[in-house]
Amino acid sequence: MYTRILVPVDGSPEAARAVSHALGLAKLADAEIHALYVENTAEKEDDEESVDADRGRRALEDARERADEHGIPVETTVAEGDPVETIAEYTDTLRSDLVVMGTHGREGVNRLLNGSVAERVGRQVSVPVMTLRLGHGEQSVNSPLEAQRIAREKLELTGHGGAVVDSPSQQSTTWVVPASDDDGEYNVHIDSASGRANVVHLG
Repeated sequence: MYTRILVPVDGSPEAARAVSHALGLAKLADAEIHALYVENTAEKEDDEESVDADRGRRALEDARERADEHGIPVETTVAEGDPVETIAEYTDTLRSDLVVMGTHGREGVNRLLNGSVAERVGRQVSVPVMTLRLGHGEQSVNSPLEAQRIAREKLELTGHGGAVVDSPSQQSTTWVVPASDDDGEYNVHIDSASGRANVVHLG
């Protein structure tokens, strides 16, 4: 069936879902996972580039942790370059027999894995490319680990990158993630369906 599955990640809920799907396939096929984050530095400011890089590396760490939990062999790589060309290159280099990508297709969203990237990768590689997108009404944030990841990202974007993030709680359709730093205490509210986050300063 499959022996080596490549999963490009970008820190989005859709990519996290792709990792979950790839892990399920790997467990069934006794395959290994290779998670890839591509730093696309073109036309980005230094601050934006740094946030994206941190988000990508956390996504790789998350993929490794989840694979380790299931006893699935996993490798992770950070690469620089054009996303399409780099994903296609790694597909060949690693001799992957399947690429699993989560796509969001949202205009104006600064994410690596939009629909056009997945489509172009599919045209350049000789192996199947499986794309996954969240359906209407489907929860994109369905684990405490994912809620913490989104909270850290939002805190970074609001100038609180050094905040300590505590264990989240789920309240109906919202995750609440407590956090604190030298400036005070916060609750990060995350919509479990959309993944949108809002930081509330508690004082």
